[in-house]
Amino acid sequence: MGHRQGSITMSKSAFVNRFIFAAAVAGVCLVGSSAEADDPLKVGDVAPGEFKIETWFLPDEEGSIQQKSGDEGKKAPKVDMNDGKVHVVEFWATWCGPCKFSIPHLSRLQEDWGEERLQIIGVTEEEVEKVEPWVKRNKAQIKYVIGVSGRRGPQKTWFKAAKLKGIPAAFIVGSEGRIQFIGNPNDEQFEQTLVKVLQGRFDAKLMRDAAPHFDDLRKQKKVKNWRQYERIASEIVAMSPTVFADTEIDLFETRLTDMQSSATAYEAAGLFVEGHLESDPDAVFMLVDRIVGDPDIPDSDRDLDFALDSAQRALDRMTEPRDQARGLKTVAATHFKRGDSDKAIETSRKAYRMAPADVKPDYRELWLRYKQHASS
Repeated sequence: MGHRQGSITMSKSAFVNRFIFAAAVAGVCLVGSSAEADDPLKVGDVAPGEFKIETWFLPDEEGSIQQKSGDEGKKAPKVDMNDGKVHVVEFWATWCGPCKFSIPHLSRLQEDWGEERLQIIGVTEEEVEKVEPWVKRNKAQIKYVIGVSGRRGPQKTWFKAAKLKGIPAAFIVGSEGRIQFIGNPNDEQFEQTLVKVLQGRFDAKLMRDAAPHFDDLRKQKKVKNWRQYERIASEIVAMSPTVFADTEIDLFETRLTDMQSSATAYEAAGLFVEGHLESDPDAVFMLVDRIVGDPDIPDSDRDLDFALDSAQRALDRMTEPRDQARGLKTVAATHFKRGDSDKAIETSRKAYRMAPADVKPDYRELWLRYKQHASS
């Protein structure tokens, strides 16, 4: 590989060294070159059906790791990409420095979301003799299953099929068995995508199919063709009311601010709440957050009574502490916007106490902010 005439040609070894340095800066470890494929595995594809693991290491309730051979079917974990769960398949190695940073991150996610909703699997092709002592030394951190695959298991059908060259590398598979993300699990985008997939708000194939509609939607808004804008937005929402809930909320705001039709906007908002309350209460919080906090909505157009009632009703449907904390945060913000600082302080304190450890500082900061405002 050379530069234009007159420059010094870079040696092959220098190029390789520079490439390795760039990979280290990016937080990945290079592995052997991936197999060429005419049609590489990519986001939006159906996840490979086979998942052959030679040896499993399983965290038990006491925090220890137990080794199970892949042929002990009843004792080994069942891996089925079509079982209705969300799956994360992460490729790593004991010698990979950046891989160590992903372990507590993935363990927290596994504990937060639970085995009924999320299955995280760490996969390595190293020898069992190397993996076993390493896993036992780090057992306190590992809260998800580890699989030793060899080179003919997922290492071939997933990692190499996607033409990947660096680890850690993670695949997110949605509950329908389709790949939603391929990339570094230490990247911010990984957790953002995973949370949306777990909430049913991300589907790569649907988003790709909807892309032309969104292009048309932006064009119609630019020329203020509201009839066409409403029609296209409704068509997008019909593709999936959950995935495109934010599009329906955008339509609410457009009716409220651009079309200046408050009655129509809140009539549709009421239908939105009724339609999502039982199956998707978090979407109701999204709507309330928009009404309460969006700076583009004039205060005169904020129906805070409607917002508070909707938030309280959605909160009543929440059962998990993380979800309840999220709902209480929205209720507190609504109280604060209504001018009721005491209620905002009381509710935000409850949210702080219920919030998971990883987000507790953010909830505490909000609670203290309300207290400071009330005392000033």
